[in-house]
Amino acid sequence: MNAIFKRRSCRNFKDMEVKMEDIKEMLYAAMQAPSAMRQIPWDFVVVEKTEIPTLINCSHGAQSLKECNKVVIFVMRNDLKCPEFLQQDMSCAIDNFMLEGASRGIATIWIGTYPHNERIDFLKKYLKIDDPYIPFAMVGVGYPKDDKLFKFDDTRFDDKRIHIGKW
Repeated sequence: MNAIFKRRSCRNFKDMEVKMEDIKEMLYAAMQAPSAMRQIPWDFVVVEKTEIPTLINCSHGAQSLKECNKVVIFVMRNDLKCPEFLQQDMSCAIDNFMLEGASRGIATIWIGTYPHNERIDFLKKYLKIDDPYIPFAMVGVGYPKDDKLFKFDDTRFDDKRIHIGKW
């Protein structure tokens, strides 16, 4: 549970290599996410640092990727038996990926692409992704410049948001 309490989005990264073996372990964690009817809608594209300047053109929010060491594109298959749960499945996979990263001291930043058609089209063209696959999100990875990024934030818990039995 330690990683859950300490994971934060990061926008400033050290110029330091994230090993592919760490990325694979993070992807292994992503693939352990729950999936409605075991449809397993995810695929992944790992993009190296040299390609990140092109990815930044995807959207204004993608500027946060500029210092990342790698970017993982989470790609969603859109023709499965339970389409109403695809977004939930993908989000669970991304969360698992980021939590495993935090447990390894690797910071992440989640940049949404789905459901913005201009972002989807940009990534599909750049990465040569065909239908029925849709770029769902980009997650930048790297080591944080701020060594205190992974700290517990006790201000996030609010007992008033917990309702028992009824609203």
